[in-house]
Amino acid sequence: MSREPVAIKGVGDALWFSFGPEPWPETLRALEARLAANPGFFAGGRAVLVLGDRILEEADLLSVQALLNRFGLSITGVRTDHPVTQALVRRLGLPLQSSPTTERAPETRELPLEPAWVIHRTLRAGHYLQVEGHLCVIGDVHPGAEIAATGDIIVWGRLLGTAHAGCAGNDTATVYALELRPVQLRIGHYIARSPEEHRRPIPEQARVQNGQIVVEPWRPLSRWEQWLGRFLG
Repeated sequence: MSREPVAIKGVGDALWFSFGPEPWPETLRALEARLAANPGFFAGGRAVLVLGDRILEEADLLSVQALLNRFGLSITGVRTDHPVTQALVRRLGLPLQSSPTTERAPETRELPLEPAWVIHRTLRAGHYLQVEGHLCVIGDVHPGAEIAATGDIIVWGRLLGTAHAGCAGNDTATVYALELRPVQLRIGHYIARSPEEHRRPIPEQARVQNGQIVVEPWRPLSRWEQWLGRFLG
């Protein structure tokens, strides 16, 4: 099985980017493709470059820094075994990441890095959107619009149309919305319709429980909020 030119791993609060022996231009193209496939995920992240014994010139290091910055990542460490690259890192004012031989290596955990899509727009009647991975819509989904995702769906607005989370058969997917009143809601193999009665709009989530789709507050309501909800009808 061939190794990818760039491997990404979550270590502590940072993402570690490990680079293979491929030529640097090819490595940068592979890195850009990985970042562009899920740009919203990386924004605001911390990056550590793991270069091994690779020798980089100043233009090489500046090019990868510019690429990461373009996707909202900042370099917080560079781990390199070669003294030439170490000297370059110091000269550019970038922090050198300590080697695990000098201190205990941080606990690592693999991030799933599932694909996710962020859509900044309101979807109106006639619009249809389906993605592989998770879907976040920042805007409303009007009646007559339909969205589908193989993973979870988050609507940072009103979900009034049709939504299908886990559309590839994932019954563990979840739908979140600031106002959850869909014409039709599907999760995996399960289907439900919005109740006819009008409810006070609050952030809610829908998931499959005991063989049916259940809707509950996005966060547990306080006793005061529960009382106010009953009072307001």
